Amino acid sequence: MQARVVVAYHSGYGHTAKQAEAVAAGAGKVEDTDVRLVSITELNDELWQTLAEADAIIFGTPTCRGGASAAFRTFVEATSAVWGDNLQWKNKIGAGFTNSGNMAGGKLHTLVDIALFAAQHGMVWVGLAEYGGWNTSTGSSEDINRLGSWLGAMSQSNNDESPKVTPLRQRPAHGGDAGPQGGRDDPGLPAWPCRVRTRNRPDLTWHGPRRYGDRWPVPHWPSPA
Repeated sequence: MQARVVVAYHSGYGHTAKQAEAVAAGAGKVEDTDVRLVSITELNDELWQTLAEADAIIFGTPTCRGGASAAFRTFVEATSAVWGDNLQWKNKIGAGFTNSGNMAGGKLHTLVDIALFAAQHGMVWVGLAEYGGWNTSTGSSEDINRLGSWLGAMSQSNNDESPKVTPLRQRPAHGGDAGPQGGRDDPGLPAWPCRVRTRNRPDLTWHGPRRYGDRWPVPHWPSPA
């Protein structure tokens, strides 16, 4: 049975949309995974149905003035009905990514905000299991996870460049799977490196690209009966 992954994002000028596309492309390379890319700009019945059917939701937003965009916050507030209906998203996998013009720019605050939002919905958060890059004399801006983020994926796009000229490169990820890497719009993602088994779908295991052979970061919870 396929794992159903939804990448739900808002993008102001297109840079975060490119990152969302890269996240979806990376997740789509995982076997038995169905990925849907959805904008949260229009809060309609189709969006809520898509999110309700997902096993995992990866949230994305630009970082604006040190936090998530107004449109993303509007989406967050609109999930109150989902939360109030017996925690509809409980035990779904949650993850997040964000983009800004500056190297830091408050992106950690944005990811913390998304993670707390997911926690309030009872979701199981998955971070980014990659060493930080660009932190040695031989490192470069092409390193994987060059911004050193673990709560979620951070990217940086120059303020004076269109998303059309911001490259996303494909490099082989660890274990032979391919994921989006490199460039100024660097998602730092060979899809989320994880293996998770959802409580509400004990028959389903979602595999991400390997990094340490057969050792995987696995959320700690009792195995389903």
